[in-house]
Amino acid sequence: DSFARAGKKRKKEMSILIGKSLSLKVADEIASAAISAAIEQSFRPISVVVLDSAGHSIVTKRMDGCPGTAYEKISHAKANTCVATKTCSREYGNKYLKGKNGEPVTPDVFVRFVNQIGILDGKIAGFPGGIVIRHADGGEIVGAVGISGAAGDEDEYCALMGVKDCSIADELITEPAEHSCKTLNKSKM
Repeated sequence: DSFARAGKKRKKEMSILIGKSLSLKVADEIASAAISAAIEQSFRPISVVVLDSAGHSIVTKRMDGCPGTAYEKISHAKANTCVATKTCSREYGNKYLKGKNGEPVTPDVFVRFVNQIGILDGKIAGFPGGIVIRHADGGEIVGAVGISGAAGDEDEYCALMGVKDCSIADELITEPAEHSCKTLNKSKM
């Protein structure tokens, strides 16, 4: 009897530690909606990776015509950056590659950036296309999306549209909240 109570207590503690994560269904919706956004906007073919909050891949998809090896690895690195640094890949890059007024960073800051890339075995990227997904209630990170294949702003746009168009979009917030894409075809929106 005491063993059964201990097991129940352990289950309760474990459920508190696990937290929220994206389901396979939602991750697949995000990846498919991101690809749809790329098609609608006539962007170059993209590769999409959706990670859970621990940085493990839930879904990887690649459009026909998108080179597999490089873009899949880059999209994974963009998403991984979001999980590892708890910020979008654009902001991570801005922190280490641009000064406060857009000027180049000092050599010591750049060296830190290069060292971080090495420490993380190259699985980090300092350019647009990786977004953080948080649960709207409490702001806990539930996953990340990384996209590569189009221009960086276009990759980021597709990632944001993927989350915006998923079935639980009203329960999620993204970083960044808005896109910076200036190449959108407004007639296709």
